[in-house]
Amino acid sequence: MGCGNGVLGVSLLKIFNNIQKLTFTDVSKESLNNCKKNIKLNNLEKKNSEFILSNVFQNIHNQKFDLMINDISGISEAVAKISPWFRNISCKSGKDGTNLTISFLKNYKKYLNSKGKVFFPIISLSNEKIIFDFLKKNKIKYRVLLEKKWPMPKSFLNHMNLLKKLKSKKYINFEEQFGMIIAKTKIIYLI
Repeated sequence: MGCGNGVLGVSLLKIFNNIQKLTFTDVSKESLNNCKKNIKLNNLEKKNSEFILSNVFQNIHNQKFDLMINDISGISEAVAKISPWFRNISCKSGKDGTNLTISFLKNYKKYLNSKGKVFFPIISLSNEKIIFDFLKKNKIKYRVLLEKKWPMPKSFLNHMNLLKKLKSKKYINFEEQFGMIIAKTKIIYLI
């Protein structure tokens, strides 16, 4: 979900020969078109790939998956608006960046095979606490597989007032180190 240009799916198709079918979904037609181009550029057209224009699960019908990787926008809409990552890309994730992730978590079980696996990131440019509280409240077992800090693009320094305001409201979180803004990503595996 949220395949963007397909880099993750292309990597999976190149690494694993036993993938019977890979479904790419995104809310952006442009992203899906770029994904299709990348499949072709990597000579993966013979692999069984499906492309669905969908906002979370909206256009996914009567399908179950063995593996779901949710990479839909999980950052505050205000951050997306100033971000070079989201030029001409929809981001309806809400003030605190949790809307799409929570929507995914409310519905994923309907689309997951009984022994299926789910992975998704939680980015500190959203309100992590809301997502973790949702997992606990709904008794969704999870494990944090990886936690990685990373520097945000320098262009974000031009928006420090906004970022600090969002941080003070607990919509997002970040650190400041050595003149850089440091965000964090946690990779979550649902058990």
